[in-house]
Formats: sequence, C-alpha cells, structure tokens
Amino acid sequence: MKCKWIKKLTAGIIFLAVVGSLSGCQKAATSENLFRDIEVNMTSVESAEENQIVKLQMGDGDSAISQESNLDIEMTRNPAAVHRKGQQKTNMAGTKETQEMESYQVEEDGKTVIYSGTDEAWEKNAVEEKETSSQQTVLFDGLQNLSGAFSVSQDLATVNKEECFELTGMISGTQFQETFADTLKALLGEDSSDLSGWNLQASEDEENNEELQQKLNNIKVDCVIDLYRSNILPAKITFDLTDYLKAAGEENAQVTSYTLEVTFVSYNDTKKIKVPKAVKESAKDNGEDEAENNTDEMLEEENQEAAAEAEAAKGIQSDIEGAAPQSEELGASWNSYTVQINGKVLTLPCTIADLESTGLTLDEKSLPQEYEIEAGDYQNAWFKDASKNTIMVDLINTGNDVKEAKDCLVGGIYVEQYSLRNEDLTVIFPGGIQLGTAIDVVQAAYGEVSQHTESELVNVYNWYEDGSFYNSCEIDTNSTDGTVSMMGISRFEVKNGE
Repeated sequence: MKCKWIKKLTAGIIFLAVVGSLSGCQKAATSENLFRDIEVNMTSVESAEENQIVKLQMGDGDSAISQESNLDIEMTRNPAAVHRKGQQKTNMAGTKETQEMESYQVEEDGKTVIYSGTDEAWEKNAVEEKETSSQQTVLFDGLQNLSGAFSVSQDLATVNKEECFELTGMISGTQFQETFADTLKALLGEDSSDLSGWNLQASEDEENNEELQQKLNNIKVDCVIDLYRSNILPAKITFDLTDYLKAAGEENAQVTSYTLEVTFVSYNDTKKIKVPKAVKESAKDNGEDEAENNTDEMLEEENQEAAAEAEAAKGIQSDIEGAAPQSEELGASWNSYTVQINGKVLTLPCTIADLESTGLTLDEKSLPQEYEIEAGDYQNAWFKDASKNTIMVDLINTGNDVKEAKDCLVGGIYVEQYSLRNEDLTVIFPGGIQLGTAIDVVQAAYGEVSQHTESELVNVYNWYEDGSFYNSCEIDTNSTDGTVSMMGISRFEVKNGE
C-alpha cells in the first residue's frame, strides 16, 4: 500500500441542493418527517461547501497501517463543478508521510474534465459520463424508506456552532448500498472509492454475486445523520463501514477500522469554480486522442490474442509505438524483481550507487541524504534526472542499527505518467511492461492477479509474494483505455546483519 493518491483524487460532479426551511410549520421531529424534508430541500441548493474525513486502520502491532484523508470540498450545480483540496496522511509501521492533494472537476467543451495534482504535479483526464443528469441531481433519494431504522435523539447536537437534530440508526449493507451509494458518489466524487481502493458502489459483477449480496444483507452499518435545525439540511453524516468493507471481500486486508465523515459547512456560498491558469498550463494532458489510439491497439491485440500473449510471455513489447528496447537481462515475470532504467537492469534490492548509475540522483528536497532511518524500516524518496523526470523509491534499512538514507538500499521503484516530462528517462518492468502497455499484455506476462480494484479513473492490480506484503508488484491502468499509468515493484528482504 504505497503513499499514492492517483486512485483517490477525482471529485464528484453533481449537485447539492438546498435552501428550504420549515416555513414556520411546527411538525413533530420524527425520522419520517425529517427524511421527507431532506428529500424536498435537497432539490433547490445551487452550491455547497463541505469537509470530508476518511480514516482507515489495518493490521496491528508492528504491521499496523493507518491512513487519513482530510479534504475541503466546494461544489456547484450549474455549471457542474467540484474543487477538492487537502492532505492524506499515512502511518505505516511507524513511518509517517503526508501528501498534499488537490483536484478540479469542470465542464470543458461539453465534456467533464478532471485536473488532479499531488505535490504540485498536475495531470488532465477526460471522464466518460455513465450517469444521466436526472440521476445526478437527486441526493439522499429514498431516505424515507429507511425511516423505520432511525430514531431521533432527545437531545440536540451541535455542528458548526448550530443546533441540530440527530438521527441514529443501524442499516444493512444492502440498504446502505441502495440508498447511500449514489449520494456518496456525489459527495465524494465521480470516483467514490475509499482510501483502501475499494469502491463504495456495487459493480455489475458484485450485484450478480449472490454470496456477496447475502453477506452485505447480513452485516450492519452504524450511521449518524445530523440536520441543521434551522433549515433541515444535512449538517454532518458519519458512517462506520468497518464490517461493510470486510464483507465486500477485503478480509485479507485485516481492516480493523474504517469511518467516513462528511460535514456540510455551508450552502450557496460558492458562486463559481474556476481552474487556475497555472494549473491548466502545467497539467499533462492524458487526452482523448491518445486514449482512442491506445484503444485501437487493444482491439487489434484482441484479434490476435494468441500471438499477443506469446509475445508478452517473451517480454516482447509490440503494443506501444516507439517503445524502448528491452535488455536480455530483464526478467520475464514480476517476481524476478528486475527493473530496466535507461538501458541498465537493476535487481531489487540494489544500492543507491546502482540506481545513480542510470543517470538519476536523489532529490534532497524530498529526503536529505543524512535523514536517519530506523533498523528494519523504510522511507520514500524521489530521484530525478537532468530533465526533471522523477521516480519514487523505497529506501530500506535492512540492518540492525539506524542508518542515514545515503547508506540504505533501494527496495522499491515506482513510476507514474505525470512524473515523466519527456522521453529522456525510460523505465521497463519485467516482461517488457512499460507505461502505456495494455493490461491484457501485463496479465499474460504476470499471471493471475492477487488483488484487483476498479474505479472511474483508475484500475489497480496487485501481485504479492506468498506470505509477504512488501515483496509485491502494483500496476495501475487508466480505466478509459486499460493502459498502464503507474507501475511499482518492491522487494524488502529484511534480514538481520545486512
């Protein structure tokens, strides 16, 4: 689980609604009345501002991993646009990291476009619309069907220094999915996946999986809904989705806690969302023309499937025009732990000197050479070339004592589309896999995947060595054309005395 945000950056597009009040009508504050008022009021608001906090805990003891994202979000209904900005914090076995993230989702020339950035690096992607506008304009639709599962607390709650009605309830996983999935898609973004990479909405395969649906129907989701007393609009919604996430097929992830909290700060204060000129000019455009070309290549491969698989198994990279040549020293499978950079093949773990021999140097703004790494621990760092192309690495301390970063080994290498400014840097993974490779070629070379998650923008494929979390390979693909957008491979052979 690397500290990347590609899969978790997109923003929702629809929108929120509301201005309405009880118009002086003195109705009893029952769940039926309150839920009915929400559905009515949520049809009239033109913009909303909110804060989203997602917390995930996995494992325990020395292997514990925690992640928390905290995003401020502003959204407008017409034109449909979203701006999200915040941080994701990761604590992996005591190693803490913080990553800045920001995204804009706007309409350009009749199309939905997402500008996403992490640590000031921006990329631009077009989104294929799959929902009708009528489906996207109704939030909290169907709440009245759940009124029997909620009760109104006798005491008022306080959110943003305002009095609120508080409703608490416990619903089934199926009810959560049927009632809140579309709402969360609007609130959290076009990609409603969470920090773990699993999508809150059911895919077609999941909907047809009777065993999974039975599991979801049996588990319970705790939910708290706070409503501003002054206008009966959502103030805060909190879900405990721990059991829900486990039931969705993540048992091996050892999820111990997963919560989602959305606080509505204000309504109708945002008039317009505009992408800054500097963002537009600096964003790398993963445009439609490129996607169409890659899709055509995939179709051609499907017509020659047997030949393509045979070539992939041999590490022949025939699906990318102008692909860099592959060295004979490069392994065929991901668990060879070999990476070719600028024609030189490295085997992980390797020394920093080995990596520097490819023309890359440590970016000390990301991690000073003298940074101390505890025994048995690791730290992310970035290496760059003269053209400012960058890759991320894991620097691992496999010894028994504290070491400075410059004395550690390189245990993992990761490269993403947005981090390459030109063709001066070439990175090839085992089997000839490169950025832009079609996923069917990857699967033919690497075999059965250990874990696979999908979202609107990115699909994630993971392979793990038996009994190891850190000896692994991750391939991310653009969901629009199925080509590789990020690839990473790691091998942490932590042995005393090394």
